Amino acid sequence: MSSRFFLKWLEGALAEEGHTPVPTEGLSPHERALAEETRKRCEQAAMLRRYSKLSLQTLNSTEMLCEMSLRVLSALIKIDRIGEGPQDIEGLCREIVKVLSQDLEFENCSIMLKEPEGEYLRIVAGKGKGDKYAAAQTRKGKRSRLIRIGEGIAGKVAENGKHLFVPDAAQDRRFKPLPRGVNVGSLLSLPLRNNEGIIGVINFSHSSPDTFDQARVQLMMLLAGYVGQMITLATLYNRTTGWNEALRREVAEKTRELVNKNRKLHKIAVTDSLTGLYNRRFFFTRLEQEFSRALRYGEHFALLVIDLDNLKPINDTYGHITGDRVIKGLGKCLGRTGRKGDTIGRIGGDEFAYILLSVDEIIAHSFALRLQEEFASVEFRGVGMRTTISIGIACTQNYRFDKYQSLYRAADTALYRAKRKRNSVSIFRHSPRRS
Repeated sequence: MSSRFFLKWLEGALAEEGHTPVPTEGLSPHERALAEETRKRCEQAAMLRRYSKLSLQTLNSTEMLCEMSLRVLSALIKIDRIGEGPQDIEGLCREIVKVLSQDLEFENCSIMLKEPEGEYLRIVAGKGKGDKYAAAQTRKGKRSRLIRIGEGIAGKVAENGKHLFVPDAAQDRRFKPLPRGVNVGSLLSLPLRNNEGIIGVINFSHSSPDTFDQARVQLMMLLAGYVGQMITLATLYNRTTGWNEALRREVAEKTRELVNKNRKLHKIAVTDSLTGLYNRRFFFTRLEQEFSRALRYGEHFALLVIDLDNLKPINDTYGHITGDRVIKGLGKCLGRTGRKGDTIGRIGGDEFAYILLSVDEIIAHSFALRLQEEFASVEFRGVGMRTTISIGIACTQNYRFDKYQSLYRAADTALYRAKRKRNSVSIFRHSPRRS
């Protein structure tokens, strides 16, 4: 076993040059058995080395796949955050390719979307090594390049909806060069879909051939499906936002129209058509409100009832149109002379009423005289007779009226006394009955 011949055989059997069988002639039976055992162990060791190499390769591939999967997951999370809120679609696509190029380390990435007419693809976003896409698309102010559906790799993908992997773009006749300066060796083109069909294409490329394995292609197919849904959701969101905004504007416009119409209807409902003052119904509503407030808070006010002294002679002499002009003139005079916050109304024919707030009878009397003076200064063209007014006053300070109707009757009674004299002012004062 220690002979030189056996040692020389052993040296040949363990040599790295190969596994050529070494002849065992000249060995003793014991050495021959030992040699056979050594040969078997060497073959087992060689097999284990091959298995180890394959296992290491598999482990490396699995590790690379896991790393790529984590990067894809990270990219999906970032793209999901990009899609929050309203988005310009091209801006969204630019952000997506930015994330993909950074997280997945592709040399070139681009998104092409169908034009509205559906005949062309347009590069809406591209990110290349050294930003070659950006330089190519902005050079000389030209628009992004259009590719007809069915032409080139991307056009074929957009036409049939199946992804295409080109190991060496230079050897494929279908390949149409991308914007100048973007070098493509291997190319992976995948469709972007929504529920209605193909909306565009996403492309991944590298300057070197054969850079995409099957596992990476599968991951990119998953990613393309998600990107297509994000673009679809953003498009629908924008459309819905646009519809909602249009609906909001339309509702706001209709609301304004309705408010204006209601305002006009309210004005018609409460306004006297001839004078523009409040009509009888609304005036008495305000009189009731002011009377209730006076009772509650102890504030006093005066009610003036005003009447034209000579409307009938004017109507008989000059006609009702002229009479209406005089009535309208009295309404303007009352509005011009009156105070802000007071209420003026035409309660019938040539009779008007005025709610004079926060006054006593002295102030009310002085105000009535000023109204007479102002109206007397008004000249009516074509009317040859003097126009005057008589005024009756009832003040809540003089008597504790039980309801607003009693206050009005008191002012009307005072007006009746003033009308006897014409162009005069009369104040209601309660006279207790004698027993």
